[in-house]
Amino acid sequence: MTEMSFLEHLQELRKRLIVSFIALFIGMAVAWPLTHTVERFIQRPLREPSFTQKINYQISSWVTRTFPALSKNLGLKPEPPKVSPHKLNYMAPLEPFFVQMKISLITGLALAFPVILYQLWLFLAPALYEHERKYVYFFVPFGTLAFLLGDVFFIYLVWPLIISFSMAYESEVLYSMLNLSQYVNFCLRLLLLFGLIFELPLIFLILSRTGLVTADFLKSQRRLAILLSAVVAAFHADLVTMLVVAIPMYLMYEIAILLVRLVGERRPAPAAAAVPANPSGPDLPHNH
Repeated sequence: MTEMSFLEHLQELRKRLIVSFIALFIGMAVAWPLTHTVERFIQRPLREPSFTQKINYQISSWVTRTFPALSKNLGLKPEPPKVSPHKLNYMAPLEPFFVQMKISLITGLALAFPVILYQLWLFLAPALYEHERKYVYFFVPFGTLAFLLGDVFFIYLVWPLIISFSMAYESEVLYSMLNLSQYVNFCLRLLLLFGLIFELPLIFLILSRTGLVTADFLKSQRRLAILLSAVVAAFHADLVTMLVVAIPMYLMYEIAILLVRLVGERRPAPAAAAVPANPSGPDLPHNH
């Protein structure tokens, strides 16, 4: 553990922020040519059936083939999922450009995330003991992997579910005209949120290895975790989005408890060999 003054802490923070911003800028530059590909990818639910719709059709078809009498009684008539193609609209002259900037920012953040995590670790390292600093080799790669897994989980499972639920309200008298900025902002905000949510087990694991939390403490705070999950989810207006945010967030908390219980409990350092004390003082040579 290194002792630092308040001014040294500020200088260290400035240094880490500068490196992080440079990494983010480079990530944005690399991501800029990819923004149209990313934009088309997050618009897939407007053109293709969702993963859950495909699974539902496959299960219904299997039940119909395997149990024809039961499916007839239940009135099951599986039909391939269909999605009416939709286009996003924009109303401001430079709106697509600013949306492209936002996409490059979030994509650049994902590309620069390992560097940003490493800078965060370097800022926290002076407050850690020497044997605790080795966790950087665990923190950076697994932190990056957890962030990407959260994004993949959201973009393949949660996002199509939200859009298909929204499209279900269309009828002969109700037609959706989704705005480009609102659609992309909503997606990018949740994309960033799910990446951070999937960081929770790793964060609690690191805290437990440094002795700051225990599995028993986390278990005793389950009600608080449920409350905080509901509070974070409450920032989204519709019930479906609230559920798909709150449930994974609390599940990550439970996974954190399991990980801390299995591999995260801090083990006491081996005691140094004690040197027996001589109450009578140093040994003196004896004359025979």
